[in-house]
Amino acid sequence: MSRKSLTETDFVVLITRHQAAIYAYILTIHPDRVAAQDILQETNLVLCRKVEDFEPGTSFKAWSFRVAYWQTMAHLKRVQRAGLVALEPEVLDLVALEAEEQLGDFEERHLALRSCLQKLPAGDASILLAHYQRGESIAEISGRLGRTRDALKQVLLRIRRTLRACIERQLADATRT
Repeated sequence: MSRKSLTETDFVVLITRHQAAIYAYILTIHPDRVAAQDILQETNLVLCRKVEDFEPGTSFKAWSFRVAYWQTMAHLKRVQRAGLVALEPEVLDLVALEAEEQLGDFEERHLALRSCLQKLPAGDASILLAHYQRGESIAEISGRLGRTRDALKQVLLRIRRTLRACIERQLADATRT
């Protein structure tokens, strides 16, 4: 019995669609962003090499998470051999399992977030961009805007609440349709 395989285009679509979720999954197990980016690249290479092992019709996300899990474990073993501290494998297994459950609707949430970000007033979007994308500190942004740190923290809290409510509304609307 021959098994149907993915076309190269289908594989590229799947791996591209799930990149953010795979990266988020890796970050839950290994919160070092630089290492997580390296692990993501290693995971992508393994996914490409093992594309024939993927069974079309099954969950690509689940399959790619398994590959990411093993790549992360391999990275952590290298870290441990180098004498750096790492969590026990049992703890990492629990974290990985929880991450899979939490990231189940990652793509939908990500799309909702992008949509909600576009609806923000320009000033709010600019503050978010400065803090979360460019990594500017609260002190830097508040100094540039002529606000106190506490006032800026309240602005960020309000923006995050607004985004959360918008995302939840969009997800609820999507399930009703």
